Amino acid sequence: MSTKFAAAALLALCASSAMAITYPDSVTVPLVPVPDDVDPTISFATVPTRELNAVQDFNDYYTFHISSLSDVSLSFISDPHYSTKGVLLKEAVFDLLKVGGPNDFMGTGVATGTNQATFAFEKLLPGDYKVTLLGHSIGKSGGNYYGNLSVTAAVPEPEVLALVLAGVGVVGVMARRKAK
Repeated sequence: MSTKFAAAALLALCASSAMAITYPDSVTVPLVPVPDDVDPTISFATVPTRELNAVQDFNDYYTFHISSLSDVSLSFISDPHYSTKGVLLKEAVFDLLKVGGPNDFMGTGVATGTNQATFAFEKLLPGDYKVTLLGHSIGKSGGNYYGNLSVTAAVPEPEVLALVLAGVGVVGVMARRKAK
């Protein structure tokens, strides 16, 4: 009996710790990259301005899809707004940034003193990705942030192209030998 009770208690503990904290004002926003007019290998999506109440925690999610091997860059920024008397009115602070997707990559972004957080990932596999952005507002009137996503089609390395051409050459030589 005590073994079953211990197993049930352990299972309940694991289940409760696996649950994430939910915030009532959290948002989930799909970002749709739009091809650039000048360079079609680059796509952009704008993260709309997120307004926060005073002393509000946020746990926001941004989803996006890439259809081919790509380099991805994300940036979020919170511009502090001050009154004429130097009182901080609005600012958001980023506590954690995380990306999850087919690569099973979880990483944190870098937030500078200006509260700009940036990510840069190379050669992400095609698939659906989710950015988790956690933070809080510190201004008297709340806070806000905005940002963008840029996706660039990955360019093959010269070594990869050399290997492909060498492979094609070997196949050609083998086919010619077989024909003789």
